[in-house]
Amino acid sequence: MKNVELNVSVVDLSANQKKIQVEIPAEKVRKEVEARYRDLAKTVRIKGFRPGKVPKSIIKSYFGKEIEHEVSSKFIQETFPEALRETSLKPLAEADVSETHFEDNGPFSYTAVVEVCPPFQVDGYRGMELKKTPVQVTDEQVAAELEKFREQHAQLRSLDEERPAREGDVVVVDFTPYIDGEPFEKGAAQDYLAEIGKNSIHPQFDENLVGRAPGETVTFEIDYPEDAPTPEIRGKRVQFQVNIKEIKEKELPELNDELASTIGKHDTLHDLRQAIHDRLLKQQEDQAKAAVRQQITEELLKKVELDLPEKALDREVDRLIGNLQHQFQSQGLQVDASRFDTPAIRTEYRPQAALNLKQKLIFQQIAKQEGIELAQEEVEEIFRQIAMYARMDLEKVKQDFADSILVEQSKETKIQDKVFQLIEEAADHSAASQETAPEQEDQ
Repeated sequence: MKNVELNVSVVDLSANQKKIQVEIPAEKVRKEVEARYRDLAKTVRIKGFRPGKVPKSIIKSYFGKEIEHEVSSKFIQETFPEALRETSLKPLAEADVSETHFEDNGPFSYTAVVEVCPPFQVDGYRGMELKKTPVQVTDEQVAAELEKFREQHAQLRSLDEERPAREGDVVVVDFTPYIDGEPFEKGAAQDYLAEIGKNSIHPQFDENLVGRAPGETVTFEIDYPEDAPTPEIRGKRVQFQVNIKEIKEKELPELNDELASTIGKHDTLHDLRQAIHDRLLKQQEDQAKAAVRQQITEELLKKVELDLPEKALDREVDRLIGNLQHQFQSQGLQVDASRFDTPAIRTEYRPQAALNLKQKLIFQQIAKQEGIELAQEEVEEIFRQIAMYARMDLEKVKQDFADSILVEQSKETKIQDKVFQLIEEAADHSAASQETAPEQEDQ
C-alpha cells in the first residue's frame, strides 16, 4: 500500500494536543477491500458452495466485519507515519486513534489525538560561563597504576624463616563468626587468604592478625554498624574465632620490559608507561567533558519552563522502569515485572522522567533554532552501525528500521552532540580558568 494519496488536516485542541484527521480516497479503499475479498474467495470453505465460487455477498455476510477491521488497521498503520510527515508533527507519545469511519465504496477516515511539545524558545545558551577542569596526568598517577599492575602479578611465597604476621603479609586462616553465641555458618571460611592492610573483611579483623604466628588461634569481637552490607550482622557484635595456618609474603615483580610484555603485550616498559599515560589522559578528558556537559544541561534546564503532557511523562517513566528491570535481568536476577511497576516506584521516577523529557525537548529546540541537522553520511553511519551489530544486510536495515525508535534515538543522540559542541565552542571559559588557577598552584 505504497504512495497512498491522503487528505490530512490538523485541529488544535490545545498548545500540546493536536487532532489529526486523515482520509483515504474511496478508490484506494475499494481496491484494497476487493483484493481482500478475492484472496479470501480462493481459500474460504462455505457449505453449499464450491471452492472459489462463493459469491462476494455471502463472503461479506460471514467475514465483512473482519475484513473491515483488517483493512482499517492496515490503512492506519501504513498511513499514519506519512500523515505525521505531512503535518510536521512530532508526537511525544503514541497517538490515540479514534473516530474511524469505513465504507466499502466510500473513503476511509480516522482521527488521532497526539501530544506534542508546546511552542517555546531557548535563549542564553551562547556565551555560557563554564568551568572546565584542567587535564593533566602526573608521573605519580602513572606510577600508581604501575604499582597496581605489580600487585596484580605478585607471587605468594612461603617464609624462609618463621615469624609473626605483619602489614602486607597474606595470612592463610580458617575462621568462624559467632552471633549471640551461635556460629554464623554463612560467614565462615576455610583457607581464606587475608592480606593484612587490605581490610577485605573489616579493619579490626586485620589488626588482630598482626603479630600472630602460625598455629595460634585468636578470638576477638567486632561491632558492625547498622548499614553493614550483610543483613545478619547489622548492628551486631560479632565474635570471631580465627586459626592462623600459614603466613606468606607477597613478592612483587620488578618494573622492567619483561613485566611490560605480559601486560597488553607492550614491547618495553616505556611503551607501557606511555599507554597508561594515554589511558589516564583519555579518562580525565572524558570526565572533564562530561562535567562541562552536565553544567550545560543544568543551566539549560533552569532557563526553560515547560508544561509537559501527562502521557509523554508516563511513557518516559515506563522507559526508566524498563531500564531498571533490564539491569536486574542482565545480572541474572529474574524478578516479577509487576514488582517494578507500582504506584510508589512510578512516583519515585516521575521527577527524573520530567527532567529527561524536558532536556530532550530543549536540545531539539536549540537544534531547530540553529538549523542543526544530520548530514546524509551521518544517517548512513547510523544504519551501518545497526547493520553491523544486528548482522543484517544494510539495505534491509534501511528498509525495516527507517522509522524505528532505535534509529530515531540514534539521530537524537547525534543531534544532541552537535548542540553540545555548539554551546561549548560559544562558551566563556575565562572565568572558570581564573577560578581554578589558584587551586592548581596550591597543588
